[in-house]
Amino acid sequence: MNGGFFLNFVALNPNTSPDELAALLGTDYGKIKHFYYRGEMQRHYLAFDIPKKNGAKRRILAPTDKLKTIQARIANLLSKLYTPREPVKAFLEGTSIVANARPHCRKKYVFNVDLENFFGTITFARVRGMLIAKPYSLSPETATVIAHLTTVNSILPQGAPSSPILSNMLCASLDRDLYSLAKRHRSVYTRYADDITFSFYCPIDFVPAELVDWSESNGRANHYFSQVGYELGSAIERHGFKVNQSKVRLQGPHERRIVTGLVTNQKPNVPRTYIRKTAALIHSIEKYGVEAANIVFREKNPNSTATVESHLQGRLLYIKQVVSEDSEVYRRLAQRYNMLPIKSKVPNAPQATREDSDNFRVGKFVRDKCWITNIEEYRNGKLVMIQGSAFLMKGGLLVTCEHVLSAIVDDSREEFNECLVSRIGDDESIYEAKVIIRNKELDIAVLKIKDAPADLETFTLEEVKEPNIGDRVAVLGFPNFKEGSKDVGILKCRITNKYPLFGVSHSEVDKTLYSGNSGGPVINSSYHVVGIAAKGAAGNPQGKNSFIRVSELRKYLEKSGAI
Repeated sequence: MNGGFFLNFVALNPNTSPDELAALLGTDYGKIKHFYYRGEMQRHYLAFDIPKKNGAKRRILAPTDKLKTIQARIANLLSKLYTPREPVKAFLEGTSIVANARPHCRKKYVFNVDLENFFGTITFARVRGMLIAKPYSLSPETATVIAHLTTVNSILPQGAPSSPILSNMLCASLDRDLYSLAKRHRSVYTRYADDITFSFYCPIDFVPAELVDWSESNGRANHYFSQVGYELGSAIERHGFKVNQSKVRLQGPHERRIVTGLVTNQKPNVPRTYIRKTAALIHSIEKYGVEAANIVFREKNPNSTATVESHLQGRLLYIKQVVSEDSEVYRRLAQRYNMLPIKSKVPNAPQATREDSDNFRVGKFVRDKCWITNIEEYRNGKLVMIQGSAFLMKGGLLVTCEHVLSAIVDDSREEFNECLVSRIGDDESIYEAKVIIRNKELDIAVLKIKDAPADLETFTLEEVKEPNIGDRVAVLGFPNFKEGSKDVGILKCRITNKYPLFGVSHSEVDKTLYSGNSGGPVINSSYHVVGIAAKGAAGNPQGKNSFIRVSELRKYLEKSGAI
């Protein structure tokens, strides 16, 4: 099939013939007829069930790729004919369950009505009749073709890309009448697919009986056993739908008022039970590991093909959609999730706080553990000058980046196994240091200082708390170091991301790192090393400011036998 790009320029109209429709869909009428004249349409669908919250199952009919492509193009054509009303909040660009819940926030009473077997009541005849009638006025032949291509077993399939737009189009007259009904009785109306919601500012005694048939208890109005009012019920039935009586509820003050799964008492929010369940899933991975957590997850969700990792990621992205990335609840859960030993991550930008709100002091006892590395040597007749940073850890090991001990000279990579090292305020003492291990892929090198003093201060590598997104850290080193400088460069920043770079775990920070920072320690508020400064974006708008996570250093030192 081809020609789908024409959909952006040509619209359906009353004069569109089946042949012209086929051309708009990027095919020809002869091929289209094969879908519904050569056997049952159901052969073009994959049927499967997904569980509902009440334990029942929802039947999904997913079309095959060829039919799915045609249905998506039909949906595109129909969207140019359909103008949604304000209360419609489903299946439209820019709408969501959050947009559906927001108009009902801070209302005294919220009335929920569910339409029974919503897609199943939208039949071939109703789709065809709607397209033939005003305002669409398509020819009966063209409407018949569209109805054939978008229904199966004479109903609208839940799972086809054309079903959402068709359901909204068929509900247009229902939306018009219910919106007028709401206006007349001073209430707010929205519809999200088969979920109809009205909300009211007034006390229950003044909630209109035309919309809500509330009950009385001991002579007083009671909202707990409310049913659909006569006028509302008549309007729904008149438009060919039926109320699911088991899902009718009027929610009042002093209780959670839920709209499409979101709490609307103050602002759209995720129920606490959902948050607690998400936190419990994260805890299960933290405590037992991914494999054990997946076993438990599959036992509790036997019909699900998802893994606990992907399920968790979906839950977190849902929470983010509802409460925003700046929410403390989302940030806390996202930080814990991003620290799990899994590949997938979720967005979690640094929290906006005052620069010094949670700073920690970097005193002389920290600066004395930082070192400058310096190489001035001729290779192939050319002077190579490289300056970097390093830090001392237990065992007298001087750690830096491998790339500060190598250079490209005449298109050839030259490695240096010795360099000079020094500290600020050490009476200008300069020592020789020799590389004992190095790894180009990890970008880590470890040196030993020759004739080093016995009382040198050393850093401790963090082993308990891995650096987390949002944490404040300090990058220490010697960017743009010049002779006569009297202090270590201290860059206080926040961790904004965690990602693998060529298989090596890195964390990104929100401040610019320079070349001289390379090899310097990144420390947390406990003054423990959590990483090695490695990449700087100075002069490169597309670059990253990142450090190698300390876990990579620990693994390398253990594997090499250095510790």
